[in-house]
Amino acid sequence: MRVHLPENGGVTMIENTFIDQLMPSSSGDFVKIYLYLLRCAQSGQRDISIAEIADALNYTESDVKRAMGYWQKKNCLDLVEDADQEPGQAKEPAQARGPEPAQKTEPDSAAFGNKITEFRPAQKYSKDELRSLIFVAENYLGRPLSVSEQETLVYFITDLGMDIDLVDYLLDYCISMNHTSFHYIRKVAVNWAQQGIRSVEQARREGSSVRAEYYTIFRTLGIRDHEPTPAEKEYMDRWLEEYALSMELILLACRRTILQTGKARMSYADSILRSWNRSGVRTIEDVEKLDQAHELTVSQAQASSAAAAGKYAGGGFTGRFLNFEPSGTDWNAVADSVMKAQEEQERLSQES
Repeated sequence: MRVHLPENGGVTMIENTFIDQLMPSSSGDFVKIYLYLLRCAQSGQRDISIAEIADALNYTESDVKRAMGYWQKKNCLDLVEDADQEPGQAKEPAQARGPEPAQKTEPDSAAFGNKITEFRPAQKYSKDELRSLIFVAENYLGRPLSVSEQETLVYFITDLGMDIDLVDYLLDYCISMNHTSFHYIRKVAVNWAQQGIRSVEQARREGSSVRAEYYTIFRTLGIRDHEPTPAEKEYMDRWLEEYALSMELILLACRRTILQTGKARMSYADSILRSWNRSGVRTIEDVEKLDQAHELTVSQAQASSAAAAGKYAGGGFTGRFLNFEPSGTDWNAVADSVMKAQEEQERLSQES
């Protein structure tokens, strides 16, 4: 096979070291941003902003910053701050160059983050293992992962101290409950880390305890004829995880739902719990205070209505309906006389 290149008005040089050693193990989006930076540097266009790069490549500024940080760690990019740049602003790319001679063929841990975790030191994994994890996640979700999603997976390993098996189980656990958002998956991962969950077995026990809470809620609502549906799990997950309300509050809302509606309406219970969460309710005492405030508002409204009604009564309202006096007519006697008259008329017509 022969490759023919069309004539063009310019050429961007790139070292084979980059193609052979760094490109295969790097994100395609990061490579794309690096090539654009290299093109700008070699063409003399060194005064370029992060916003301009993002616009040119249709990325967010955060994507560009992450890529530039990645290549800086790889010694492929120098970042300097302009003299007139205000403190806190993003650094601008001043020079992009080919990679320095590599000391090892495998990418170092900086490619995947090297923060010191408060939980435990991150384990080191080969690029093949990380690629395999990304491949598994894409199969679970049925779509390719974005750069930020791939970085989130790596964050679970480097910052939260999870091993690959636990991350795999995390994905399976969340997706089996119809939660495919990485925002939700991240919240579960952080929650597990804070609870000291370090193994798949511990995560399974935690998952079993969450499922036990489903059935506690179901029993309170009087639901015994079916397993929790995905929609019902979504409600209960919201109460337990997003609102982070205690079971005591959740069960109180369920009991009120039954008293008010006579049915196991989870949407009604959700409206109660959503209102409590919005009002900052976290204890039974908070609910009692909220009830007292509501009762006071209702009593004030009733007093206002009674006062308004009293104005009509005290002001001598003389509408004819209020002054109507019964005539004293015996309507039963009238009905009897009419019936007798009809019977007499029928008798006469039969005789004639």
